[in-house]
Amino acid sequence: MSVHLYETGSLKNATFLRELFFALKNLLIHGGFLPALWGPSLLVASSVLLESHCSPLSCGVSFMLPLTVYAYDYLADLDVDSLTNSDRSEFNRRWGKWLLAAYAGALLALLLICMDPLIMALTAALFIMGIMYAGFFKGLTRYMTGFKNIYLGLIWSSWTTIPAMGGSHPAQALVFIFMFLKVYVNTAFSDYKDVESDSLKGLKTLPVVFGENSLMILQLINALGAAILSLGVLTGIIPCIGVVAVILSVYTALYLHLKPFMDIRTATLIADLEGPLHLLLAVGVIS
Repeated sequence: MSVHLYETGSLKNATFLRELFFALKNLLIHGGFLPALWGPSLLVASSVLLESHCSPLSCGVSFMLPLTVYAYDYLADLDVDSLTNSDRSEFNRRWGKWLLAAYAGALLALLLICMDPLIMALTAALFIMGIMYAGFFKGLTRYMTGFKNIYLGLIWSSWTTIPAMGGSHPAQALVFIFMFLKVYVNTAFSDYKDVESDSLKGLKTLPVVFGENSLMILQLINALGAAILSLGVLTGIIPCIGVVAVILSVYTALYLHLKPFMDIRTATLIADLEGPLHLLLAVGVIS
């Protein structure tokens, strides 16, 4: 009897752990965690490249800000997602409102603790721009190919470079352009997984308009970003650690090249992992 009870208890524990694992996996994949990690990682990268200070609180805000906007965007797209991305739609239909409330609460708490006027003003402005993106600006992609990626690139590069202002004006310009092109390429590549839903909405994303040929366009944009940052390093405008960011452009080129040979979900997961890899710049400085 005791053995039977022990086995039953073990099975219950195993079931609970398995359910917890799948819940965390769904949260990671469908809750926007990986793309949101681009916020703090690019903020740290900009701080390193501009030789300025980046506080842990501003890193926390830079993670919660995009996470909150992603949660809102996923809720806004529930109806279309139910046709083209049923797993994400089901997850966010069940948990989306709770997650949005939790993320917004955490973001507000961090801002109240931070009490930095620049960070608070910038967060408020970019939060409004993020919400307007889902409700209005995203729709302008119906008329201008790739507009959503331009808009997102401007938001992300503004957030990651303005708080990290330091160094010379040429350095700020080079880092801003590099970050803009980096985000443009990544967000445009992510559009491959939403080709069906974007087509239904009439959005002219690069993959919808150019198909697989857009990979060559993204390769050229990625190469341009690497060339601009390399120029900054060679001329001494950007510190030598910038070489790490240039090398990560090779990572971008690889997943762009290998995309036709991979499942689209695997490909976009690999692309999303590029953001956190920029933390290597901070490791290089510490070491």
